[in-house]
Amino acid sequence: MREKLQNLRGYLLLDAGGMYGSCFHHTVILMCQHSPGGAFGLVLNQPNDKRVGDVLPIDMPPSVKNRRTRSGGPVDESSVHILHSDAFMFQGNVMNNLSLVQDPSDLSDLANSVNPDHKIEVFLGYSGWGSGQLESELARKAWLVCKATSELVFSNPEETAWREILRGLDWQHRLLADGPDDLSWN
Repeated sequence: MREKLQNLRGYLLLDAGGMYGSCFHHTVILMCQHSPGGAFGLVLNQPNDKRVGDVLPIDMPPSVKNRRTRSGGPVDESSVHILHSDAFMFQGNVMNNLSLVQDPSDLSDLANSVNPDHKIEVFLGYSGWGSGQLESELARKAWLVCKATSELVFSNPEETAWREILRGLDWQHRLLADGPDDLSWN
């Protein structure tokens, strides 16, 4: 009998330590969509050298225009995906207080918002899985799964986020965070 699919939308996938040498080595991925047909997520901890204003030629404040984008994953690296959050957005399409926008024209309204709690991150590319592919990777224990929070999504765009999140889980995950990059070196 098949197990019921657990929807991972609003969860984080973390490299479980076996992806040394791949583009997913030490990644933290926010799952934005997940269904029997496949999954879509954004890598949170791979900063990109491109600035928001370089990839989106729309009117927005310099504070948004000069912000670095993030690499959302290896699929369609020219595509733009925008995560935004504020304290007054109780329902989001990814999780409470967090929504994904894929139409760059929507960024102009978001970027000019006067709400000081409003947060925006722009991603180029995404991480995607076909039907059953993510479930197969999860069965092989390639990924660790933990609940996402807005604070985790917007806090650390650097590669160190993987280690920081693991250290905050439990002693076993702290061992993984402090271990060598390639576990076969152990």
